[in-house]
Amino acid sequence: MLLPGQGLPLPHRTRKPADSNDKLTFSFAGVIRKIDDKSLDLEAVDTRFINFLISPDSKLPTGLKEGDPVRVDATQDDKGLYHAVGGKVDTEILKQMPRESPSPHLNEPSEPGAPSAAAAEPPERPATEVVRDTPRYDTGDDGPPKLKHGKATQRASRDDVDAAVPTTLDAKAAARNAAMEPPPAAAGSVPTMSGPGADLIERARDAAANFLNNLPNYVCTQVTTRYQSETKVPNWQALDNISAELVYENGKESYRNLQINNKPTKKSPEESGAWSSGEFGTVLEDLFSPATAADFHFVRDTTTNRMKSGNYDFTVDRPHSHWKIAVQSQFLLPAYQGSVWIEKSTARVLRIEMQATEIPKQFPEDVVETTVDYDYVSLGTEKYLLPVHAELLSCERGSYRCQRNTIDFRTYHKFTGESTIKFNQ
Repeated sequence: MLLPGQGLPLPHRTRKPADSNDKLTFSFAGVIRKIDDKSLDLEAVDTRFINFLISPDSKLPTGLKEGDPVRVDATQDDKGLYHAVGGKVDTEILKQMPRESPSPHLNEPSEPGAPSAAAAEPPERPATEVVRDTPRYDTGDDGPPKLKHGKATQRASRDDVDAAVPTTLDAKAAARNAAMEPPPAAAGSVPTMSGPGADLIERARDAAANFLNNLPNYVCTQVTTRYQSETKVPNWQALDNISAELVYENGKESYRNLQINNKPTKKSPEESGAWSSGEFGTVLEDLFSPATAADFHFVRDTTTNRMKSGNYDFTVDRPHSHWKIAVQSQFLLPAYQGSVWIEKSTARVLRIEMQATEIPKQFPEDVVETTVDYDYVSLGTEKYLLPVHAELLSCERGSYRCQRNTIDFRTYHKFTGESTIKFNQ
């Protein structure tokens, strides 16, 4: 986002001599957030975060360091990765940087043994990963598909959650690895809510803060089906089916027994298409974290899955966003808006909808939306409100080429440590 009255529509493309085999050169302006001998991470003036690979042939100024304002020229390979070919320091860029910026420490996980997140610290937020070819630009497009909005579909019985098949998107209305530590929110920045529904929001904040701490270790089956459509009226074609056992152990999530189209694989799912993570609590915890400073507005009282609930709309501005949307070697922490449904008796969340807003024009995706549905699941003799269904929609800028993921969480059961005994032969 550029300041009013200031231009420089970067990045822009420049072409080298037509008779050469050189690739297109892209030019970017921003501030260095991390640099070493092999790569450079840039916070661009349009709010994107971009990674550049550095080689011995890269003609960059010597002595570059974090915080330097630079212009970087780069080429892009067939995997979408940027390779720095040159650049220069330009202090005028500082005038074009956003007034408020998350300026996260890119790709740096929290240190082992670090104290738990304080009230003003958000949980570490996984990414929505979108891996694509160079986007296609079509003329005459008047809008991509969208996720179905509204309260979660009523289920037959809470006791049958594990066996139920959650409802997917309508045919017509249906239509992305981060380890980063966002900065604390400024003191007093959390919007205060008054009037109808304010008490339920405060109770929901407390419930969300304690959500992960109260969960036992468990394992469930996560089944993700990925679809693609390239038509104005969505015609979703299945691309693949990914299944895995998701293990939640001592506050950490991990996958095992990953299969793509029923065949074991060591390839990570995000290498081949749209992928998301965080449905198991970080999305929920982050939404109600003071560091996110979400602004809630009461909409109405309603009933969700036979439970009395309150429905609220919310907005999160870009400086407080921790939602990382990644496309190959660049990502955003966009502003977003959405809706949430909260059970009145327990202040537990039943559904979250999120839609990214203020996406820079140079970002390959112009639509990214996600939803998560929660319901009560039996683990041993107790019931816990856990994710049962989620969806992700992403669309290439200026086209109807969209990907949609439907994610079902099934067969929850408590997890106990397992050991394997191997005998020498």
